[in-house]
Amino acid sequence: MDQQEQKQISKEWHEAFGTEALKHNYGKYLHDNFVADFFGGNQVNKAKYIEEDQRFASAFKDNRITVVEQIAEDDKVVSVMTWTAVQVGDLPGIPANGKSFEIKGFAIDYFKDGKVIRHFPLFDQFNMMQQLGAMTQAK
Repeated sequence: MDQQEQKQISKEWHEAFGTEALKHNYGKYLHDNFVADFFGGNQVNKAKYIEEDQRFASAFKDNRITVVEQIAEDDKVVSVMTWTAVQVGDLPGIPANGKSFEIKGFAIDYFKDGKVIRHFPLFDQFNMMQQLGAMTQAK
């Protein structure tokens, strides 16, 4: 698989976040031995990732992740993204409030056998919490 194909898979997968289509197509994108590493030390396998991803996505409506730039090297793709959504469900420490947000983030995806085997996502959660009213903005 060449780097253009890897970039396309990363783009499709990230931009499908929160959609009905993704619920039934994780296997198209994620390797059986998939692991997600979250900054802060939390690591989850494919089954746990899918469960948490779906639960997290259900707290939002009008999810839209847009991949704005990608860089590929060897077996990895770095995707820079923007995410917009409206919070409609409770999150830890943030009750549902109907507020919208727009944040930036990136993910590093490693590939094996044409699928993502390792995933490092990072979005600006601090900015998201500020926009959702869970934290005050510094002036």
